[in-house]
Amino acid sequence: MTSTAYLLISHGSRDHRHQAAIHRLAQLVREQLNPSLIGPWSSQPLAPLGTESAQSAGIAVLGTRDNARNTMGQDGVMGGVATAAPSPKVVTSKYPGHAPQERLIVGTAVLEFGLIPLHKQICEFGRRLNSAGIKRLCLVPLFLLRGTHVMEDIPAAVEQAQAELAGMIDVELGVHIGGHANMPDLIAHRFGQSPAAGRLLVAHGSRRVRGNRAVDALAKSVGTAVAYWTTESDIENQMISLMQQGCSTVTIFPYFLFAGKTTDAVTHLTEELAERFPRTTVRLLPPLGAMEDVAHLIVETLGNKNTDIYG
Repeated sequence: MTSTAYLLISHGSRDHRHQAAIHRLAQLVREQLNPSLIGPWSSQPLAPLGTESAQSAGIAVLGTRDNARNTMGQDGVMGGVATAAPSPKVVTSKYPGHAPQERLIVGTAVLEFGLIPLHKQICEFGRRLNSAGIKRLCLVPLFLLRGTHVMEDIPAAVEQAQAELAGMIDVELGVHIGGHANMPDLIAHRFGQSPAAGRLLVAHGSRRVRGNRAVDALAKSVGTAVAYWTTESDIENQMISLMQQGCSTVTIFPYFLFAGKTTDAVTHLTEELAERFPRTTVRLLPPLGAMEDVAHLIVETLGNKNTDIYG
């Protein structure tokens, strides 16, 4: 029997919301892989979250005709930065992709802002897995675009870790979640019943030539307009364009994994635009976040090296 563990790799951040969200997401993945499991995946405390459903919570309605304004719901607060994973906890998986008695572990690691480099985090986690009798580790990059981090930084860290582990455990690198074929369906579901003609996908954007092609293709598949934070006045211009097309309601979805400085800035800008255009109702959705649908998407990528269609 080959036992498997999973390590979710995120970018990392000094923002405490990132730490809370990544732990919550790891727990959701664990629970989806093993529905009978109850409780957090490690001994670390789990902060309560304020965003349980993309459709029922965390939606800011801005610029209504009476100028009502609310703030976007955020994940709960937990301090600290992920470094190395905690000691593995062995559970029994009921996930169809695993053997009936296969032991299942889900951990987290960060590419940046950790106290030790990513390859050291992988090595420490791998050694603990080996001590627990786990023979296979699958790494899941929690990145939305196939940029330098996905194509170069993470593979380099994996190569270093494999060299240090020296065959102690099999380490495999999976695809980044942004390339999953079901991402368009997830985004469409997040938009819910909002008017299709007034939907706007907001992404970070890239200054590299062709760097935005993946998001452009994603927006086209969902049937939304798209704007980039790194392009000056792009969000404003896209909103004006939608209003000129007759849209009285504009629904904005920030295509970011977790809340942070950039999503805060998008919120602030959106509030300013709502004040400038009081006759337009602006709805600001939360980012992807630690949600059940994101956890399900991650579960679908496990062990799959061929789902990257938008990278």
